[in-house]
Amino acid sequence: MGEVAVELFQESPTAFLQELRKNKLPKLQSANRDVLHTVAELHLPVESSANSQGVCLLPAATVETLLVDKRRMELVQPFKLALLKLASQEAARLMAAGEYELALPVALDAVQQGQALFKPAPALQLFPLYLLAAQANLGLRRAKQCEDFLALASWLAMKEPGLTTSIMKSQLSRLYGQLYAFQSKHAEALHAFAEDVYYCSLEYGPEDVRTSLGYYNMGKVFQSSGELDKAASCNDQVVAIWATALNAVVLGLMDGGAGAQPAALPVGRLQLMEVVDMLTDIARSRAAALGSGHVTVGEAHLVTALACIQLEEVGRANEELEAATATFGEGEVERLRLVEMARVMLNALTGG
Repeated sequence: MGEVAVELFQESPTAFLQELRKNKLPKLQSANRDVLHTVAELHLPVESSANSQGVCLLPAATVETLLVDKRRMELVQPFKLALLKLASQEAARLMAAGEYELALPVALDAVQQGQALFKPAPALQLFPLYLLAAQANLGLRRAKQCEDFLALASWLAMKEPGLTTSIMKSQLSRLYGQLYAFQSKHAEALHAFAEDVYYCSLEYGPEDVRTSLGYYNMGKVFQSSGELDKAASCNDQVVAIWATALNAVVLGLMDGGAGAQPAALPVGRLQLMEVVDMLTDIARSRAAALGSGHVTVGEAHLVTALACIQLEEVGRANEELEAATATFGEGEVERLRLVEMARVMLNALTGG
């Protein structure tokens, strides 16, 4: 409340609080430890009085009412957009953590906010909000509700084809693929994931790490339908893409040589953690098909180790390097050289 009073309305917190009481506007006094911790991180003062201690929180509706009352209409739209962005980020964060039960109401609230903000005509700005709601419903195995939101997103994309980017088409195709895979509609899922790969390739290239998830998803569908050779081919592509990228970023190897400036990975930490899970699954599939001692299983372990080094997950990286070394014979000179380079990077992390 104090921050809103000073920064937004140029009033002292005391005068601002008196105005809130006079107009009987809703507010909330909180002593929640998480809230207080956030306030401390933002270097905001903790308010206290004779009767209460903590922070005074203002609901969004109260701030909007004050903006209108004080004739700050130019700030109403940016304020609503900021709230919408916060809701979208929170829904995405919860889903990344697997908390779909908590994410769904946040995602639906974001949809409602967006529909109110961009009325009367449906706008393409609603596209990512519909995808969030679709993903949250799919995470809760609510196929019909997921399909309804995907249909809304598809309609917006068809309505504005010139403004719908390849990335937007990729995201839509990927969610359709996940929905069809959940429904065991293998042909439809493969078609959707192939579209995902196509649109990602248009934007980033067919061998970019951001395209690799499409290949992996296709491999899972082939595996479910018993087409193991095709599944293995898709998995080979995933491992090759990540081997090239991580050799460059972690080991500094570019185009087969050392010394070039490595590029940064175009994915964040949470996404890279998902990549570790993906590579682990591929190693498990290869072991089941070819035996745990096969060289390609070791290759998958090695690439997983590089991803763990990038994440600074020292213990897991050591385990993956040990598993890789166990599959490489003396003749695997190049692979063993990569293992030793990875150990050097790992020791640098631990100061060893």
